[in-house]
Amino acid sequence: MTPGAHTVWAREQPAGMMLGSVLGIEPTATLVHVRRVRTADGEPMALEDLHVPADLVPGLTGADLEDSSFYQLLESRYGLTISAATQTIEPHLVTAEESEQLATDPGSLAFLFERTSRVADGRVTEFVRSVYRGDRYRILVDIFPTSTGEHR
Repeated sequence: MTPGAHTVWAREQPAGMMLGSVLGIEPTATLVHVRRVRTADGEPMALEDLHVPADLVPGLTGADLEDSSFYQLLESRYGLTISAATQTIEPHLVTAEESEQLATDPGSLAFLFERTSRVADGRVTEFVRSVYRGDRYRILVDIFPTSTGEHR
């Protein structure tokens, strides 16, 4: 499948308490919030809300992320490379608003991914909340036991 992305909207806004805490910035600091529909062969696969401290990505617009990779742009334009991330995955029921963007029914099963990424100096670069259509994904996890019986 050919990956793609359509920017629904992009705006700058104050981080607020929750996002400020997650991103390691003051609640009054500005962040860039971009909503995109991620696609495969033109079909909606996920709805992504990207939050980035504005001082890390001056001039970033929604058009910059149309059918492109945020990570490639982060590296080529801003000289930042993601060095670590933490991601959670949990079940989710698609809301009415999400269903419009994902071309699915409200209440459909989905996966909710939340990811916080950092660059080498430890700064938090992004917080992403993505709703992935449950009917379009299967998650595979490889498990490698160690000699002590632990898993990694």
